[in-house]
Amino acid sequence: MDRQGRFLSTVRRAAHDADRVTDLHDDVCRAVVDAGSAYAYVYGAHDEGVLAAAGIDDPDPPASPPPDDAVETVDGPTGVELHVPLTDSDNRHGTLAFSAEHGGNGAAGDDDDDDDEHADGEAVEWEDTDPLLDLGGTVALAAGKLDAEAARDDLDAELAVERRQFRKLHSIAAQMVGCEEEQSIYHLAIDAAENILDFDICGIDVARDGSLVPVALSTGLDSEDSIQRPDDEGVAGQTYQENERVIVDDVATYEEAEPANDAYRSVLSVPIREVGVFQAAAKREGAFSERDAELAELLMSHVGETLSRLWSDQALRESEQKYRTLIEQSHDAVTIHQQDGYEFVNHRGTELFGRSEDDILGSSVRDVVHPDDHEKLTRTDGGTAAVGDRETFEARIRRPDGIVRHCEFSTTVITYQGEPAVLASIRDITERKERERELERQNERLDQFAGVVSHDLRSPLNVAEGSLELARETGDEEHFDRASDALDRMNSLVEDVLALARQGRLVDETERVALGEVAADAWESIDAPEAAVDYDVGDVHVDADPGRLQELFENLFRNAVEHGGDAVSVRVGTLPDGFYVEDDGPGIPGGDHDAVFDRGFTSTEDGTGFGLAIVREIAEAHDWQVAAVPTDGEDGGGGARFEVTDITTFD
Repeated sequence: MDRQGRFLSTVRRAAHDADRVTDLHDDVCRAVVDAGSAYAYVYGAHDEGVLAAAGIDDPDPPASPPPDDAVETVDGPTGVELHVPLTDSDNRHGTLAFSAEHGGNGAAGDDDDDDDEHADGEAVEWEDTDPLLDLGGTVALAAGKLDAEAARDDLDAELAVERRQFRKLHSIAAQMVGCEEEQSIYHLAIDAAENILDFDICGIDVARDGSLVPVALSTGLDSEDSIQRPDDEGVAGQTYQENERVIVDDVATYEEAEPANDAYRSVLSVPIREVGVFQAAAKREGAFSERDAELAELLMSHVGETLSRLWSDQALRESEQKYRTLIEQSHDAVTIHQQDGYEFVNHRGTELFGRSEDDILGSSVRDVVHPDDHEKLTRTDGGTAAVGDRETFEARIRRPDGIVRHCEFSTTVITYQGEPAVLASIRDITERKERERELERQNERLDQFAGVVSHDLRSPLNVAEGSLELARETGDEEHFDRASDALDRMNSLVEDVLALARQGRLVDETERVALGEVAADAWESIDAPEAAVDYDVGDVHVDADPGRLQELFENLFRNAVEHGGDAVSVRVGTLPDGFYVEDDGPGIPGGDHDAVFDRGFTSTEDGTGFGLAIVREIAEAHDWQVAAVPTDGEDGGGGARFEVTDITTFD
C-alpha cells in the first residue's frame, strides 16, 4: 500500500473507532501525525477556534476556512499545510489542517518498496485532493453520528431527570393534600422549588387587598429580599394581572423589573391561579429556561388546586357548623330519614319524640308517627317523590308513654349519602290545635247560649209574664205560684248554662288524684239519703283537674237520682283505660244513648237537659271519651251505664 493509502486508512480507522466527538478530533489529529505528517489540528466551522491538535502546541488557523468542496494549501509555520473541509452534505463540522511535510514517523516508512525520496523530509504532493475531500466527508459523517448519539444521550438524560422531577412533584402534591393550613402548603412548594427544581432562591406572594404580600421565602433569603408591592407593579404585578408566566433573562434591560436586590440578574415569575405569584431568581443572566417555567407552573398548579380544595373544605366545614348550630338550636325538630329509618335527628327531635337519639336513629318513621297518619308520610321507596319535591302536612307523633302530639311536617326530598332521603322540619302544634278546639267549643257554647236565650228561657219567661197578667186581672194567688215556678226554671237554666260554659274550657294543669276519693267527695254533695253508692276502684289514680273531675261525678250521680229515684243504687268501677258509673234505675230508652249528651235533652219534666252535656264537656276538656253504654235488660229496668275512657290509670 502506498503512503497516501496508509494515510487515508489510518485516519478513517481513527474516525470509525471514536466514541465521542471530542475524542474523534483528538484521534484524527494523532492518526494524521502517526501517518507521517509533522503535525495536525482541527478548527471549528463557526469561529470556535482550535478543537484539537497533535504535534503542534499553538496552531494558528486562518481567518477564513476553505470552502466545503475544495482542499486549500496554506503556508504553515514549517511549510505547506493542507486544509481539508469536514463536510457531510450541508453540515460543516470544521476543518482538518495538517502539514504536508514528513514528520519522520515510522508509520510513514514501513513500506520498503516506497520511494526513499520522501525520507529526507521533502513534501508529499497531493496532486489529486479528491481522496482528501472523501476523507473529510468520512470524518464529518463520524462526527455527525457521534453528535446525534450525544444528543440522544443528552435527551435521554434530560427525560430521566424530568421523570424524576415529575414523580417528586406529584409526591409533593400528595403531601399538600394532607395539609390543613395554607402556610404548610406554601412551605412545601418552596422546598420543592429549591430541592427538586434546583432554583437558587424563590418566594410566594399572595394577593391581598390590592397588594402582593410575601408569605413564604427560601431559607437563605432575608425579609428585605422580598417586599410587599401593589399587585399591578413590577414583574410580579405583570404576572398576576395578565395571569401569564414571565422569564426575564436580565433585569437590567427589562423595563418592568424592580428587583428588591440588585444582585439577582434573572427572574422567573409564574402565576398561582386566584392566589398570587411564585418567583425564582438567580445571580446569573439567562438562568431560566422554558422547561424551568413549565415545571414551576406544574408545581404552582398543585399549589392552586390544593389551596382551592382547602378553602372549599374550610368553607364547607364552616357552613356545616353553622347549619348544625342552626339545626341544633332550632325550635323545630329536624330529621333525615331514608327507607331503612332515621339517619339524623336534632335535640329538639328527641324531646318531641320522647326518645333518646340512639333509640331514634335506625328506627322506622312508622314507629314514631301515629298509625292513623302513616299514609300521609313522604316516601322515597318506590313512590312518586323526586329530589327537590316539597310537602306540608299535619300528622300526630305518638310517644312511648302514650302521649300524642299534633305536629306540622314540612318535608323536602334530598340526596343524603348518595341515596334519596326526606329532610323534615317538624313543628309541635299541639297547643295551637288545643286553642282551635277551645275556639270551636266557645263557638258551640255561644250557639248554645243563643239557643237558651231565644228558646229555653223564652218559654218560662212567657209563662211568668202570662201568670202575672192573670194575677192582676183575677187576683188569684195561684198565678203567682206559677210565675214563681217559671222563675225557678229560668234560674236553673241560667246556672246550668254558666256551668256548661265553665266546663267547656280545656284543662291546663292536672294532678294525680285517687279516683275513689274524688267520687266520694262528689257523692257527699248529692241530697239523696236513701240512695246507695258502691266504689269498686281500689287504689286507682288518674291525672285530672280534681274540681272538674268531681263535677263530672256529681252530674252523673245527680242524673242517676233524678231518673232512678231517691232509693237508687249507684256503682263506680274501673276499666282498663278509665272508669264507669252505673245505676239500677229505668235506664236509657233505646236509640237515645248518643242523644243523652246533647244540650237540652231530658226525659223529666223539670230537667234542664244540661247535666250530661256538662259531663261530656268535662271529659273532652281532659281529652277523654264518654259514652252511654247499653246494658242487659235495658228498657226493662237494667239501669244506665256511663263509661269514661282514653284515660291513663295508675295503681
